[in-house]
Formats: sequence, C-alpha cells, structure tokens
Amino acid sequence: MSATKSELRPSTPRRRRRRAIAGAVAVVIASVLLVAGLLIVRALSWHEPQFAGLAAHPDRSLQGTVAYYADRTGCVRVVAAAGRPGKTVLCIPQKQDVAKAQKLGKEVGPQLVWLPGGRLEVTMFRMTPPAKPGAVPAYHKGWRKIIDVRTGHITNVPAAALPDNPNLTTHPAVSPSGQRITWTSAGGRVEIMLRHGNRSRVLLSVQGPPETYRLGAAFWAPNWQWIAADDGRILIITTGRHPVIRVLTAQSSRIVFEQQFARFAVTGANLLPASG
Repeated sequence: MSATKSELRPSTPRRRRRRAIAGAVAVVIASVLLVAGLLIVRALSWHEPQFAGLAAHPDRSLQGTVAYYADRTGCVRVVAAAGRPGKTVLCIPQKQDVAKAQKLGKEVGPQLVWLPGGRLEVTMFRMTPPAKPGAVPAYHKGWRKIIDVRTGHITNVPAAALPDNPNLTTHPAVSPSGQRITWTSAGGRVEIMLRHGNRSRVLLSVQGPPETYRLGAAFWAPNWQWIAADDGRILIITTGRHPVIRVLTAQSSRIVFEQQFARFAVTGANLLPASG
C-alpha cells in the first residue's frame, strides 16, 4: 500500500513545536486534575474532630452551668457543666415579621448573660447590614427577657431599658492568675493556646473539614476551672497538665459570624446539680 502525500510530508520545526506545546499543555492539565482530585478526596476524608461526650459520661468534678441556644429547636437550654441534667427554659419563634425586619432590621441572637441569683438574661437585637463590605453591622434594640432558672419565672424588660448593642465583656480571656487564652481558626485548622508570661502550651490542636470546621469563641468559666469553646458544639476543656476536651452538647447554635457574640454563656454556680 502506498503512502499518501501528507504521510510523506517531512516534520517541520513548527509542527514539532506545536506537538511539544500540546504535549506540555496535556501534562499540565493532567497534573492539575490529579492535584484537584487529591484535594477533593482529602477534603472528603476530613471529619469533625471527635471527643468524649459528657452527657453519656458525666464528670461531677466540673462545677458550673451553661446556657446555650439550640438552632434546631429554636430554644434556650441550660445544662450542668458536669454533663447533666439539663432543661429548656425558653423557646424563641423562628419565623420573623418580614415587614418589620425590612423596616427595623432582622432579629439576631440571642445573647445570653448570667446574672446573680441564677437568673439568665436573654436578649435579641435587630441588625441592619453594614454600610460597606467589611464594616461592622449596626445593632438596634430588640427585646429582653430575664429567666429565673430555678423557678422558671420569666420577666419582660421594658423597651426603655433595652440596650442598643451587645455586651461584649462577658467572655473573660485572662484568669486572675494571668493565664491568657488565645486561639486561631482558619481552613479547618483550630488551635487553642494557654499563655502565662513567656510560657505557652497547646490545649487543643485539630484539623476538621476546611470549608465547615471553625471556632467561634473560647473563654474561661467564671470559676477559672475550665474553658468553654464553641466549634459548633459546646466543648469543655480542663487545663491540667494533660488537657482534656469533652463535648457538653452537640445541639448548640452553629457559629454565626455576622454576630459578634457567642450564643452561649457560663456561670460557675451549680444551678442544676449534676446527676448520674
């Protein structure tokens, strides 16, 4: 069989360059696809870090009570820091008045603050979007209720006494002895450090799903015995020589970054004595 004219045509430098460029491009594309595939597989293999649960294994040595907002139910609950018991103290309607939200700003919160005598302050604010990207949202008065956790009695606070802005002083990062909590959260990597003078040590260092795992807050309990942290769950971290991290509840509020306050609060008082 005779060769065609095109088959007999000699390869020119231009054709060889084109073939070389096409081959190089193919290699680059294959490499990019391989790396992307590996990153996807790696991301899918990451899971939320797992810790022991206090509800299943209460620790009576943990003193205090935690109040938190549960997104799934729209209710405020309180639970003993030891792990149990716990109870619901208030449920907040999750459907908002659209016209009111457009006029006054949408409801955000709640911010929870413990008051003396086992009373829990539950405050909802209204928020209008920031004027420009990166700016701080503007807060306005919403409503506030004060709950006596022991009796369940609820008091409505008059509108004239409502604050315009959240209370951002309720999450202590430094203990009376000078131990300071610092933390970082980026790309699914979370670290909590305890610093004292020039010394520092790691309390928590974990990697979770890069797109979803992050830390929203970490602060001391008022009795300075442990640290509460929010990674979408409420974590209790004891700071002994060998730190211990446990999950108090996985039903807490998911982290909301448009708000500048944690939707949980800690008191050192045992308002719900641990059992079991």
